[in-house]
Amino acid sequence: MKALRWLTFGTAFLGFGLAAAFGCGGAQEGGDVKEPGAGATDAKPAETAAKADPPPKSDPEPAKMAEATPEPAKTADAKPPEPPKAPPSPCPEGMAFIKGGSYKMGFLKNEAKIADFCFDKTEATAKDYEACVASKKCNDAFATCAPEATYKKAGKEDHPMVCVDFQQAIDYCTAQGKRLPSDEEWEWAARGGEEGRAYPWGNEAPKDQLCWSGGKEGLLKGTCPVAAHPTGASKDGLLGMAGNVFEWTTSAQDAKTKDRVGRGASWRDGIPNMFRVERPGRFQVTYRCGFLGIRCATTAGK
Repeated sequence: MKALRWLTFGTAFLGFGLAAAFGCGGAQEGGDVKEPGAGATDAKPAETAAKADPPPKSDPEPAKMAEATPEPAKTADAKPPEPPKAPPSPCPEGMAFIKGGSYKMGFLKNEAKIADFCFDKTEATAKDYEACVASKKCNDAFATCAPEATYKKAGKEDHPMVCVDFQQAIDYCTAQGKRLPSDEEWEWAARGGEEGRAYPWGNEAPKDQLCWSGGKEGLLKGTCPVAAHPTGASKDGLLGMAGNVFEWTTSAQDAKTKDRVGRGASWRDGIPNMFRVERPGRFQVTYRCGFLGIRCATTAGK
């Protein structure tokens, strides 16, 4: 009885072994044999895992990233950047800023030190002086002292005011909240500061840069408009620093004499050396004529 049971179990075990061996052999030969357990479900284990836990997404490919990057904004229609604004001038309107310094002044080459200051870009006009008289801060005594007078003369409103003595010049500048320039300041401004020009416009001899009697127009009979000769401008944009009319100045010698220094020569002069920046003229305080006028100064930032 025991022998029969063993024979039956052995036969069954042998049959299972052959079936297993046959199954492996069929898989190796490419047969359509399902792997063990394949009939228990329709989904394969690998596919089930993929659906249950999808793999993390990788970064987009470089080409696709380039496509996703936004294009830079077009600048064809953009406005160009504005240039930096110049700092505000420390001088009132109508005046030029003159940077200070030191130099050897005049023919004697005395040492002169100049602080920063502001200087009128043009000589005071007949119209300017008339307005000062109207404000009762100036007087028009002897304002038509010569045939070349400009005060209240039709067509000469923009010519320099003449026929003013030294005190009238002081009064006019004071009425503007300004003062007369010193002799040293005037020369420093005319020479272009440290540039040391021979003439306000440079080192070229006078031609048509100024109102004078040595140019193509020949002997003049009176003044010119204050802004008539832009090519004669100084380094700092001052007009008429040579020619047209002499300009009253102050100096350290004023307390010792009745003479005052006038600068720049005038429309009457025709000799080039008369207009060199270091050349002064001298007038008594009571002198008035048709070729002597006013240009005011003030302290920078005042």
